[in-house]
Amino acid sequence: MHSESIKVVLDTNIIISAAISTDGNPAKIFELLLEKKIINYTTKEIIEEIEEVIERPAFKDSINEDYKKFILDNFKSNSIIIKSKFDERAVLKDNKDDKFVNCALTVKAEIISGDKHLLDLKNYKGVNILNAKTFLERFEIRK
Repeated sequence: MHSESIKVVLDTNIIISAAISTDGNPAKIFELLLEKKIINYTTKEIIEEIEEVIERPAFKDSINEDYKKFILDNFKSNSIIIKSKFDERAVLKDNKDDKFVNCALTVKAEIISGDKHLLDLKNYKGVNILNAKTFLERFEIRK
């Protein structure tokens, strides 16, 4: 891992989207994680949310059990699990999203999300919130 690695906080919907479609932008971001080209920071709460969401009946037909395990295992083993030092109420319309902001504030990382409530913030106290496409475009420029 070189010092150029970009610090990110991956939102739940990026992980779920990567699990559903292996050729979309979220899947490309997951590949960057596997290749250690980005450093993902997460918390116990974020992992619990991903584990809960990926088990929802809605995804039963779109994500097979082996791939689900692959995604969860690799998300955990390739992420740095921290404890947030912040307790900001940043996302007024969906306070469940605050955990991503607080994690990102703690490590000064960017949030990659497909969540409208988070994306509407754009930036919170220096934390950029980008969708997968924008992040990938910026990632290419930074290389």
